[in-house]
Amino acid sequence: MLRRSERLQSVGCYSREGEPIISYKETLYTIFKSRRLRPRPGPDTADHDDVDSDYTIVSDSSRGLFGATKALGLLVLMLALCFGLIFGIGGPKMDFSTPFMSKLQYLMSEHEQVERQLQQLQREFMDIKKRMDFLLPVGDRMPNFALEGLGAKIVKEQSSASYLPEQSGLKLWGLTLIPAKPLCVRPRVVIQGRAPMVPGVCWSFAGSQGHLTVELSHSITISHVTLGHISKMVSPSGKISSAPRMFSVFGKRALGDSGVHLGTFLYDENGDPLQTFRIPDHKVDVIRYVTLHVLNNLGNHKYSCLYSFGVHGKLT
Repeated sequence: MLRRSERLQSVGCYSREGEPIISYKETLYTIFKSRRLRPRPGPDTADHDDVDSDYTIVSDSSRGLFGATKALGLLVLMLALCFGLIFGIGGPKMDFSTPFMSKLQYLMSEHEQVERQLQQLQREFMDIKKRMDFLLPVGDRMPNFALEGLGAKIVKEQSSASYLPEQSGLKLWGLTLIPAKPLCVRPRVVIQGRAPMVPGVCWSFAGSQGHLTVELSHSITISHVTLGHISKMVSPSGKISSAPRMFSVFGKRALGDSGVHLGTFLYDENGDPLQTFRIPDHKVDVIRYVTLHVLNNLGNHKYSCLYSFGVHGKLT
């Protein structure tokens, strides 16, 4: 006969036959269920088998399985976090053999190549822009206050007379039908800033010496002057004998003032069509009128031609 504890027997741990109904290795946990509306059994009719209907018995083995499942879940979570951290740090440098990662690496390499090509194109564009700026005449990169479009005017009273051809060509009843030379062009063409300069579209005066006076659009502190003539390349004869060679520039504030000599310069027949000359610093002054004196030309004794004349400086 098994040994029985009086204490356990008093609390109902044994059946009527004396068999234990609760093992000492089990722990009783109560899980509240809905109350049953039935009369409470008396002490004489109490049956200890009702314990199975009022309580749920949870063994230690179930608790162990629950704990193992929880630990396994935490382990999986930690592995997932570690994998995400490593992927974030490694970035595209990690070698993955999946098609998605291969495609991603290919797109990133293509993006870097396109970016390098764009940078190269930007450098080439800036280089071409600098070269184009360098090829522009110096006078085109400074404001020109001797432009008719800005308000500059020719002072005819202080300028040489225009050259008229000796031969008038074929005439009929006093009308010229076929002129031997182009018709006279007014001196205002010199300050119209025509580009490019076309052979014959110029102002000519008789002989190798002459002068032209221009009223500037504003009173300025003069710094440069520009003189223009067509090049030998575009000349029909291949020569520019009517071009000025040596010339002087005079400036004055009022039309009635005596002119101040600003400098004497030499036009290079083999140079650029538009040539800019700097006024010496000690002769820089505030002026409103500029007179160009042509002292000689490149060999034409009949007439001289002026295609373009510009005056540069700063507003006062």
